[in-house]
Amino acid sequence: MSPRSKKQFEAMRHESMEKIANAALQLFGKQGFHSTSIAQIARAAGVSKGLLYNYFESKEALLHFIILHAVEVGEALLEQALTQNDSPQEQLRAFTEGTLALLQKDPAFWRLLTALAFQQDILEGIMPQLMEKQGTAMAKVIAVFAQLDVPNPQEEAMYYSAVMDGIALQFVQMPEGYPLEQMKAMVLKRYLKP
Repeated sequence: MSPRSKKQFEAMRHESMEKIANAALQLFGKQGFHSTSIAQIARAAGVSKGLLYNYFESKEALLHFIILHAVEVGEALLEQALTQNDSPQEQLRAFTEGTLALLQKDPAFWRLLTALAFQQDILEGIMPQLMEKQGTAMAKVIAVFAQLDVPNPQEEAMYYSAVMDGIALQFVQMPEGYPLEQMKAMVLKRYLKP
């Protein structure tokens, strides 16, 4: 058997981290962050506590990894919508459709992440970083609305964000039977004039 390459080790490391993060998210979402132990996470992930600590120095570091990974997925989606489309209408369409498709792909993941985000004091250690990332993303969305020539781009971007958050929250709570396509059509109709 030949020794593993650096690329193979990195793939194994990434796979292990994902397995640990998924197990932790399941437990955090169901029994709460504070009530979940490292031992429970390791057991659910099928790894030793030592291996878990090899990847994450603490339960808080693991939580931050999970949340930042989800934020990075959203950032990548927004960046893709902005760079792959020339007009602000198509940028907004791509971001709206991409966001809702992401929810549809794995509503259970987003439901657990939402439950985690609503747990008291859960985001304290990471809040400055999240606020910075949110500010950067919101500035990009405001720029899209400015190009759409809406009267108040900042307020409209905040309204859009609130509507999308509301749709996402309702969908992840009751994905079966939720009229996601109709909600998407309503959002797009508001901003994309025929």
